Amino acid sequence: MIEFDAYAVDCRLFGRLEPGDGRLSDLLNASVELRLSQARIESIVDDRIVSHALLEVPLNELYAVVATGSRGDPTRRIRTRTIEVVAELGPYEVIGEIHGAPASNPLVMVGRRPPWVPLTKAQISYRRGSEVVTDERLTLIINRTLARSLRAVDEDAERLMLDAHDALPRVSRRTFDPSEDDEGDDSEDEGPI
Repeated sequence: MIEFDAYAVDCRLFGRLEPGDGRLSDLLNASVELRLSQARIESIVDDRIVSHALLEVPLNELYAVVATGSRGDPTRRIRTRTIEVVAELGPYEVIGEIHGAPASNPLVMVGRRPPWVPLTKAQISYRRGSEVVTDERLTLIINRTLARSLRAVDEDAERLMLDAHDALPRVSRRTFDPSEDDEGDDSEDEGPI
């Protein structure tokens, strides 16, 4: 069992979760809902806290989940490059680094990835009543299907990185819009959970 920590539309959600053999991001991308034990729901609107011995949580109601548990098989890790991005997810703003293959633009490739995308060195901000709360997380897994926007923090730095890689085609700076169809992409997309 691992500790579960997530951000939903109007609350924080905590509990214990059986992650299986893989990484938490793999579980999120393969599931429609999660079954939590010792669950606790904390409102970000007021001070209400509700507890449940068992709780089934639909993943399409979660904006982000704190990565805990196994980091996966170390032999499958590859060298990546990162771009710092900002994501708007409901009442949350997340700043973090998105990873991609060295010869690709991680931001462009996010639309071809499964719905749950990890960001490292992440900072998530939101309002709790009249207070602004900012949590720093080593890795935060965001639900890209619920993102209003996902864009590079520093567009000039991203252009410089693209220009430095002769193998990369020129890519115009774009903001990820989850409602856009990816024209020309014949790969099967899992779509929203």
